[in-house]
Amino acid sequence: ALATAAIGLFGAAASADGEQQPAVMKNLVVYYSFSGNTELAAKTLAESVKADLIKIEDVKKPSRDEAYKAGKDASLQGKAWPIKPFNKDFSGYNRVFVGCPVWFGMPTPEFNAFVEQADFSGRQVVVFVTLGGGSPDKALKTMTEKIEAKGGKITSSFYVRTKNASTNDIVNKTKEIAEQYSPGAAH
Repeated sequence: ALATAAIGLFGAAASADGEQQPAVMKNLVVYYSFSGNTELAAKTLAESVKADLIKIEDVKKPSRDEAYKAGKDASLQGKAWPIKPFNKDFSGYNRVFVGCPVWFGMPTPEFNAFVEQADFSGRQVVVFVTLGGGSPDKALKTMTEKIEAKGGKITSSFYVRTKNASTNDIVNKTKEIAEQYSPGAAH
């Protein structure tokens, strides 16, 4: 773990509450990605835990300039941006993974829009973020609070640091993290 932490690509904060897991865990991964890093992590995670996948998409994808200017303000204020419709029925899933990039220390406006429209009642939820620099803590805390307010039970969280990371680095670190959520893993 020390070597992993030293390269700064990965972190995990999992909490085991001792509850019995259902015999068959049906997983869903929902994500928003701006540059492709979160998409790479989400797809790797979904493949590793045999999950269905939902991509949160902007009605109109912001330019890099819009993301860094208006996106900064919207993220810091917890505002939502318009997203395309998505399947809001999570009833067939025991566990939902929800991920997005960190923008200026906070989750993206697209994440905010998704949570406003979603119902997490009775679902175990794992939140995750990708980030280039800084700390993931405030974003993960904000995501946790918003999802809990919509009925979700946060069971753990993780992040994948992407600054100076190759595609293989992101895939390998996500696979390493995903092992704890894979069928047969100790919970």
